[in-house]
Amino acid sequence: MNIYVLSTNEARLDAIAQINKEFPIKGLIGLSKREVTDKISGYFYMKPFCQKNNLEFVAVDDYSLKNEKDKTRLLKLKVDLLLVLGWQRLIPDWLINHCQIGVIGIHGSAEGIAGGRGRSPQNWALIMDKKEFHISTFFINTGIDEGAIIDTKTFLLSEFDTIKTSYYKDNLLTAQMIISNLRNGRILKKQAKAQSGKTSYLPQRIPEDGAIDWKKPTKNIYNFIRALTKPYPGAFSKTNRFKIVIWQAQPFAMDKKQDYKTIKPGTIIKIFPNNWLLVKTLDDNLLITDYKTEPKNIVLKEGQVLPSVNFEKQMAEIIARHRKKYPNLPLSKEITKLAQ
Repeated sequence: MNIYVLSTNEARLDAIAQINKEFPIKGLIGLSKREVTDKISGYFYMKPFCQKNNLEFVAVDDYSLKNEKDKTRLLKLKVDLLLVLGWQRLIPDWLINHCQIGVIGIHGSAEGIAGGRGRSPQNWALIMDKKEFHISTFFINTGIDEGAIIDTKTFLLSEFDTIKTSYYKDNLLTAQMIISNLRNGRILKKQAKAQSGKTSYLPQRIPEDGAIDWKKPTKNIYNFIRALTKPYPGAFSKTNRFKIVIWQAQPFAMDKKQDYKTIKPGTIIKIFPNNWLLVKTLDDNLLITDYKTEPKNIVLKEGQVLPSVNFEKQMAEIIARHRKKYPNLPLSKEITKLAQ
């Protein structure tokens, strides 16, 4: 059986490696080498990984797979089963039809696959402080995450999880589901159940959506930062002179008798000797423990106020962008609530 993987996301390497140990993968289809950009979050050049793991590497130039040269190259491959692990684009019908057994995808959300079709489900789950995430393996068709379900598993999300640890949990269950359902024959026999229940969609996020609203409570900002940290572009504040991208932070509660109410949210209250930043939020403080400035030589000062965006306005723009592009795909009510 010729198994190929379609991936360009570093976060999926562990799952691919786990599957390869149990069911040898013939090759990996990934994007050709290019500069790392925020336009493809988590982009990873897969050739070195393939060389290390003795996998054939098939490079394509177009993320949408609409390039005729890419199409010709892929149609020359003998593909029985294609595993789509970390490819945030729809799979064209010509490639689906080319695979003898089928194309397997992975998707889920805090509301399950039907209730959270679309983009950035794990980011949204952390932003909304969800406690569970339901992930499914399914047969991909030309629709958006609407194929028949092979298997579903659930993992827990704690206040300590980041998007990276969420992906670690996802990868463990993804590998388990694919391996177990290859072993028991469900994939080969195409044993799957049609999705049921009301469907709704999650909107795409772009790097510009990571601007922070310091006028929000500490917990909201903490959730926002951990949802957008590496391998994503990160949460940030931006002025005309510089940008600060925040990778890691934690709530920093002070004595309740100590009154910071007169301090404007976003104010850098303290810069510690190790350059950690203590920043005022709506209701308390946030300790920023890992960050970068652009340009690098920017000197931050105590008393400096980091600019805020309006979160509700930001969400309204995300929603409007989705509705303009996908007018017939109803958004999750959980998303629309965030704009209110």
